[in-house]
Amino acid sequence: MYSPVIVDRTLRQYEQAGLAFRRREVDESIEISSRLQSLLKPDGLPSRPWTSDEREFMTSETLLCRADFRYFCNRYGYTELDASEGGGVAPMQFWPSQERALELIAAKEEENWTNWEKHGFSAGILIAWHKTRQQGATGLGRLINAHRMCFYKNTRAITASLDGDKVHELYVRDKVVLDNLPFFLKPQIEFDVKDQHLGFEVLKSRITYQQANQQAGVGTGQQFDVSHMTEVSLWPYGERLQFDFLPAVPHSPSTLVGFESTANGRGGFWYEFTESIRRQEYGFGGWIYSFTPWWINSTKNRLVAPDDWRPNENTQRHAGLIERTSAEFAGYTVRPGMNQLYWWEMEYELNRRLGTLHIFLSNYPATPEQSFQHSASSALPHDTIEFMRSGADLKKGMPYSVGWVQ
Repeated sequence: MYSPVIVDRTLRQYEQAGLAFRRREVDESIEISSRLQSLLKPDGLPSRPWTSDEREFMTSETLLCRADFRYFCNRYGYTELDASEGGGVAPMQFWPSQERALELIAAKEEENWTNWEKHGFSAGILIAWHKTRQQGATGLGRLINAHRMCFYKNTRAITASLDGDKVHELYVRDKVVLDNLPFFLKPQIEFDVKDQHLGFEVLKSRITYQQANQQAGVGTGQQFDVSHMTEVSLWPYGERLQFDFLPAVPHSPSTLVGFESTANGRGGFWYEFTESIRRQEYGFGGWIYSFTPWWINSTKNRLVAPDDWRPNENTQRHAGLIERTSAEFAGYTVRPGMNQLYWWEMEYELNRRLGTLHIFLSNYPATPEQSFQHSASSALPHDTIEFMRSGADLKKGMPYSVGWVQ
């Protein structure tokens, strides 16, 4: 459902079963869906019988949304828009950070089905998403959960975050998705207990919401097909995920476990866990590691650079670091634009003067190493350490040259 290869295989199976469907452009799907929605009476029944073309449309869209996660999100996966996008709610249009995560998920999905067909078992999709702030990880995770619950019977889902307020945010995001589904895709709700449980009548799918600050652990004693854990680095008992939750995860190609978080200092569960995955240490080989640097979404974290502005030496070194490491984290080489570099230099200098540089670099790193900042005092100032780190791989006499890339 995430990989084009798997989607095409599923659609061929539909055809072999005699099921008819037709892909439509995004605007066409939304226009027809809105028109059908307007024909409903207050009691939810249609004001007239559906035509054969209308019934064909509803069946086709249901089949395609079930088989193709992207098809569903781009048309019916409503999410809260970022302020830079004008706010409000609209169907998901993936950011580069989300595209990168989906690429990694899709590759693992293909691998899982290959293992299932060859060996009869598969560990599922396990992803640790180490990120900077406001990169769309939570929004993508909520849509993955909602998609599974709305289109696959008996899905057992769980989501957890640090405390009650954070859990409520996840619940609200899920309600945005469900409330904006067209009637022909909307499941009948069986129970809905705010911030705790939500389940569907016919599909028998359900989701559990839990707080990470409970000493009993998250998801203990139960199995879940889809899980999404947020801000894991801040969890007081994060290590219990590894010993209480993960051993109960079903071994199936359709299983998906997603942990996502920003960094919270060097050391602790999130640091040890993600670095073990990144190094592919023994016992962590089945996990996907995804790191999202601050620059990956070019419409965020930017300021209009004055015409006469030129990056200082520190900013040029940082830009060089981005160019050297971007292929690993984004899948392609990036030369950051002047507006992004100007934002970074202004924020860097501000936080340096305030004595909060370690917090800024932890929240907006270019590499995993930058994200894991020591909060305690150091023999060297944070800016000195980062200056040395950013230039560590530069060849002598080969400084980074900045062009007018907007």
